[in-house]
Amino acid sequence: MSVRHYVLFSTDGFIKVPTTSDILYNSKNTKDIYIFGFIGGLFRVNNNIIDPTLNWQNPLNWNKYANLKGTATIPSPIIIGEVDDDIFITLINLGMKYRSDLTELHTIHIQGANLPAEIDGFPETSFGVPTWINYKDSPPVATYYFKPERSGTYVYYNQATASQHVQMGMYGAVVIYPSLKNLEDSGVHRSRSDKWYFERQLISHIPSNATSHNFAYANSYTYFDKEYIILLSNIDSNWHNNVLNSKFYNSINYKPDYWLINGRAFPHTLYPHPKTKEDKKQPNTDQINYESYVHIKNGQKVLLRIINMGYQVVPWHVHGWSFSVAGKDAELNQFLKLSAILNLEKHGNHVQEMGCTASLSSGETYDIIISADKKTESYENYISKGLSTVPYLRSQLKDLLDKNQNSIATIPLEPLKHPNTDFVNFLQLCGQTNPTYDKNNLPHFYPMHNNDNYTMTNNGIYPGGQLTFIQVDN
Repeated sequence: MSVRHYVLFSTDGFIKVPTTSDILYNSKNTKDIYIFGFIGGLFRVNNNIIDPTLNWQNPLNWNKYANLKGTATIPSPIIIGEVDDDIFITLINLGMKYRSDLTELHTIHIQGANLPAEIDGFPETSFGVPTWINYKDSPPVATYYFKPERSGTYVYYNQATASQHVQMGMYGAVVIYPSLKNLEDSGVHRSRSDKWYFERQLISHIPSNATSHNFAYANSYTYFDKEYIILLSNIDSNWHNNVLNSKFYNSINYKPDYWLINGRAFPHTLYPHPKTKEDKKQPNTDQINYESYVHIKNGQKVLLRIINMGYQVVPWHVHGWSFSVAGKDAELNQFLKLSAILNLEKHGNHVQEMGCTASLSSGETYDIIISADKKTESYENYISKGLSTVPYLRSQLKDLLDKNQNSIATIPLEPLKHPNTDFVNFLQLCGQTNPTYDKNNLPHFYPMHNNDNYTMTNNGIYPGGQLTFIQVDN
């Protein structure tokens, strides 16, 4: 068990969204949208100070905080912990740089945390944090406390005037891992030789270097090799413009025109996330960040922590595989719970909920696990040699290219790196001069996206919106 103390500041800022379908980044092809958000991060773990600049009790930091006004982005910092940790979140309301007249109360509500009303963040039944007006005096603050009883994916947001503050961007992910004790209580344990067991049965697919942070829940079936947060939201830019220009906007007129993954719309979803660098400054955050281009290897298991903070239901669709639902709203999937109770793994099987599309209502979270099984062996003959008198794929692509140079898509090798971006197309992957290819070096690319396909646009321009790629290397 650890004590983890976060300090968050609420303020405003801008994000950039694409205005064209050009996959190469160009600042001229972007549009600024006014937003609200939280900034800050991890202050201390136990008695170890991680970032001394987050010590709001030190008057020497107060002028620095004044300079943070206007620097918010979407999404807000990730809150990370383990089951039974003591998690504290201190909130400081900096106020708005571009709307200094807005002095509303702000709160933090953790969806699904099952907290008492006093610290649940719903201002009508508790309290709100007022705006810090005089930076010569100590800031008004409140510290929220969360002792997670369950692992899984949560989300936090500003519940005060939630209709506007959530739309404006005041939300972030909460990731809770099972602790080793939590795993042991469920029958999963690591031996002195670093082998993993369920009860007395060896779990052969879990490597010796795995930790409790390689499990979505306290359940052996929720092991994963890599994980990604997919935080979905949508924006009505007219609403945001009205807020910036001090104009009333009636929320019943809500009409989104941008759809975001981790605060960005395609093709920006293929670029390294600007928050990743700041996350890596903080120890104890492991590998989790807001990258949205999923990059894995054949045979790996990848956990997608999907969160919907938009005002529309999202049918999130993954190409290439069926996934297993590990949990929903930070609750272990009941089929996996049943498999553990019946010890079905002992018989080489287990009951699971499978699918290729997960539909998330506003505020819902899903934890889904993809097993990136190889597909090349099943389709190699067709791709490289042809099958049942149908010519091999490479020859078909060559004919298409001869007729239309734009017929074969160029795909960026993850992630897009400006200005030196590497692209590949399937004609190159299949071999330009030889109908065979090196299957050991062949990456595959699979899209995942909102299956309401109009949301794969940026103000009507396709492709855009809630779309990103999964790259699978052999």
